[in-house]
Amino acid sequence: MGKYAVVVIGPAGSGKSTLCGVLAEHYASMHRSTHIANMDPAADELPYEPSMDIRNLISLDDAMEGKGLGPNGGLVFCMEYLVTAGATWVSQQLGDYAEDFIIVDMPGQVEVLSSQPAVPAFVRLLQQEGYYTTVLYLLDALATTADSGKFIAGCMFSLSSMVCFDCPFINVLTKCDLLSKEFKENGILEHFCMCDFDYMDLSRLPPRFRAMSRQIGALLTDFNLVTFRPMDIEEVGYISNLCSVLDETLQVADEAEVQDHDFGDM
Repeated sequence: MGKYAVVVIGPAGSGKSTLCGVLAEHYASMHRSTHIANMDPAADELPYEPSMDIRNLISLDDAMEGKGLGPNGGLVFCMEYLVTAGATWVSQQLGDYAEDFIIVDMPGQVEVLSSQPAVPAFVRLLQQEGYYTTVLYLLDALATTADSGKFIAGCMFSLSSMVCFDCPFINVLTKCDLLSKEFKENGILEHFCMCDFDYMDLSRLPPRFRAMSRQIGALLTDFNLVTFRPMDIEEVGYISNLCSVLDETLQVADEAEVQDHDFGDM
């Protein structure tokens, strides 16, 4: 089949682990060999059985105890360890799934993405191993569409993350199944997916932030810098559409091989 990887990032609580499990189940229904790699050393319970697990290399508790670090510092240490001393372990683990589709579940703490190079470095490790890689950035629709300030922050975080990766980058607005029917059917969700700030209520923001927020929104909209794909895990159509986009982005080819033909003497 070839080497393909999807790296799932986003703030804590955005539904990364849930979507990883849903994508794996959908690909399994397509008879595609798929494995999930958990790269969150602080994970307690997962809605899937990981084929690769950073906790087998280093756990958050070990890092905190051994280095005298707090939770955030321990997480940063674990991720740095993964892409330095743990790089050989990553290569060995990937060697077991050389022809499989890999979905990578990353930690959601902002510190790991906003100021540390570990996640982009991990993506480069995948690429060095020959994997075609795409990054999925998830944002919680239920939490952010109710607060325009949070949505703007999520868009800016997406943009700042996007420039860190040398690979395709797809934004997904998750938990759309929890939005009201009116919100989805009246076109409001579509405006959020297109980052159309003209239709967003900025009145809850402090007055000194409104003008700046409008300018940020205009920048994102005018240059089409950030757009989102809606995700409702209760509707198979949304899942199928996202998988199709991933296949197109990763350039997943049909598995049919070119057949040799004997044309005789011509």
